[in-house]
Parts: sequence; C-alpha cells; structure tokens
Amino acid sequence: MQNFTALLLNLDRDTERLSHMQKQLAQAGIDYSRQPGILGDQVPDDLRGYFYDAAGVPKTTMKRGEIGCYASHLRAMKRIASGEAGYMALVMEDDLEIAPDILTLITQAQKFMPLGWDILRLSSPPRRAYVPLAELDGGRKLIHYSKIPNSAGAYLITMVGAQKFLAKGVRGLTFDDDLRRPWFHGLDTYGITPPAMRAGMLKSTIDAVEAGRFDKPMSSRMERILRGDHFHAWRRANYNRHNLGTKNWLTCGAINIAAMVLKPVVGKGFIDRAARFFPTRQTKQR
Repeated sequence: MQNFTALLLNLDRDTERLSHMQKQLAQAGIDYSRQPGILGDQVPDDLRGYFYDAAGVPKTTMKRGEIGCYASHLRAMKRIASGEAGYMALVMEDDLEIAPDILTLITQAQKFMPLGWDILRLSSPPRRAYVPLAELDGGRKLIHYSKIPNSAGAYLITMVGAQKFLAKGVRGLTFDDDLRRPWFHGLDTYGITPPAMRAGMLKSTIDAVEAGRFDKPMSSRMERILRGDHFHAWRRANYNRHNLGTKNWLTCGAINIAAMVLKPVVGKGFIDRAARFFPTRQTKQR
C-alpha cells in the first residue's frame, strides 16, 4: 500500500521518457504526479537566488542542464517542505527501471528506520563499504553508507528532510554531489542495496542541448576551495562515526583502503562480500 506522495520530474519536451516512466510506474503500482522539469536558463524567480546574484550573474560553475536539474529537485523539495506532499514524498527522475516490489521494500524499510529519519536513497548502488541494518525482501538490505554514492534518480524524503536541504544558500555543486554531503545538510540518510531502482536507463536529453557552461572565469575545484568545502572534512568524519559507530567506521575505512589498494586482487564485488563481516543490526520494527 502506498503511504507517500510520488513526484515525477519530467521536461515538457521529453514525451518518450514520460511514456517510459508511465509504464514502469503502472507496473509497480505507484500513483504519481508529474512535475514539469526546469531548464537551466528558465529558473523561476523563487529559485534563482540559489544559482544567480541580483544582477542575474551565475554564482556557480554548473552547466545549464545541471542548474535545470538542480532547480527541478528544489521545486520538488519546496513542495514537500511546505507539507503540500504530506509527511514524505518519493522524488523520481524520468530514466528509471523500477523493481516490481518497490512498494513492499519501501514499506519494510520504513519499519526499520528510526523516528526522525530524513532520506532513503533508492537508486544509489554503494561504491564504498556499508553497514547492513536490516534484511529486506528479495535479498536486499537497508544500509548506512560510509560514503554516499552518486545517482539521485530516486529518493524518499520527509518534510523535515526537505526543509533541512533547502536551508542552505547558494548551490555550487550539482544536485547529485550536494545530496552526497549529508553532514552539510544534517540529513539522516539510509539506502537500499541492491538498489530498488536503476537510474540512467535512457540517454540524457539535457547534455546535448544544455552542455555549455555559463561564462565564469573560475574552475569548479577552485570554487570549492574558496567556499571552504575542505574545512568540512571533520564534519564528514564525525557524521560517519556517529552513524556507523566508531568500530564500524574504522572497519569501513579499512575496507575502502583495501578496495582501492588491492583492486586488481580483490576484484568486483569486494565491497558486498566485505559487508558480510558486519552483523546485520536488524533494529526493531516500528
């Protein structure tokens, strides 16, 4: 049974992608609302402050398409933060492959997450060590990441989680990258592995048309340095130590180092095999 609002982000011109998602969502039994996507040079006034100064000059090195993508997610976040979408909402991009048992998996995951959780990542395969929290149907697990992976194609977020994410000001990173920094936004983040949705199943329609960057004489790396992102290393470490527990945090660090140093030896699947060393916490169901 669906106990959340579902929002599908889709540009008006992308009718084939909409058709693809309509089939996927119908098969999964998800009721949804389509939210028109935003183009990078058509960001509405209430969102422009996240990317432009008062004179309309970009305050970011993102590509036009990346700004449009980010603005589309911010529009969804605003709807959720206001309570318009209820207590929580599923936000989806329009290039997903959806597991047929997605509703069951989301319902199960909610039972094991504590009160006050903020976001559940649904399309993000872990690339670094993770700690299993609970067993779900179909051999899947509810997890905590040692490093949040990319792919923000689908996520379940609460009203409070959306409010936290909106609280920060100018956005200099892409939406994918920004959502990977839960310590910066204070988001209590969880994931499901293997992912219940696969993103990037269709060729991007944004890159070909909006790939050009705005005229800005500063590299994205330099922008991050000047903005002081490197000073957040301690916050990231503290967040992970708190979420994973000190012992698990140190173990994850050792696994991540081994995965990088011994990559030719350990091969693919090492991260998943290493997760077996952690006892699944199986926290009590709510």
